[in-house]
Amino acid sequence: MRFKSLFVLPLALLLVGCSTNQSTTKSDASSSSARKTTTVSKKASVKQSKKVAAKSASKASATSTSQKSKTTSSSKQSSTAQSSSSSNSQSSTKTTTATTSGTTRLATLNQQLTKALGNVLLPQSDGLTSGSQKLNVRYQGSQANYTVSYSVGQTAQAFNSKAVAKETPYATVNKKTYASNQAAAQAVGHRNASDAKGLPTVDLGHQITGYLDSGAGQRYILWNEGQWSLQVHTYTTQNDSGVALAKQTVNTLESYYLPAPKSVGSIQLEAISTDGLRQVIQWQAGRVVYKVSAHDATTAIKLVASMQ
Repeated sequence: MRFKSLFVLPLALLLVGCSTNQSTTKSDASSSSARKTTTVSKKASVKQSKKVAAKSASKASATSTSQKSKTTSSSKQSSTAQSSSSSNSQSSTKTTTATTSGTTRLATLNQQLTKALGNVLLPQSDGLTSGSQKLNVRYQGSQANYTVSYSVGQTAQAFNSKAVAKETPYATVNKKTYASNQAAAQAVGHRNASDAKGLPTVDLGHQITGYLDSGAGQRYILWNEGQWSLQVHTYTTQNDSGVALAKQTVNTLESYYLPAPKSVGSIQLEAISTDGLRQVIQWQAGRVVYKVSAHDATTAIKLVASMQ
């Protein structure tokens, strides 16, 4: 029995040692596997990081390229816009210069008129379609009563030059002061709208109705707008000319606004002849009557609409 015990003890120790070695081996294997896994994981992580970094770098490069492209495009557009703006500015400058050249001549003459007559009512537009550079002006009278004549000469003459007196005026502006408001109103020759009731009518456009007053071969086309009475004179045999001028006048007054009379105003136009200054516009301002006469109806309207 003692011999068996001695034999069993070494055997037990041997088994215990084997068991320990196996456990250690397994542990080492497990540790080795873990290290491998960790190493692989780290390598994969590094690879993934490199891929992400590469993608980020690629995106950054693409974004940078896109931004550069946009910046270049924007720069080109800005350059084009500036070029266009410069071109438009030059064009606008040319147009303004061409438009204001005549106005500058009139403005200079108006300054001289104001110096001679005082602070008086004068047209700020010459009413011309051409010839503004050669506009000439002469006047007579005083601040209370004056006549200013406008003409276009071969050359631009000095203000109120004697040479201008030989030129035929295309328009005149007259101011006359009366003893009373009533006297001034009577001088205007305004006609009330009720005076035309019962007469034949004609459509003049813009919702304006004209009335035909005829007698002894003469015909008058009559209508009223606000405090203004208007009439166009023609012959019964040339009625179409009269109606055409009346319609033209109504249409022109849609674009040019006449001063509001203190009481009354009248427009008397001639359709059968353009000789002389037969297109007349006059209006009351207290004891004063202003009168503009011109060779052309539209010219007269432009002059009156610009009076200041």
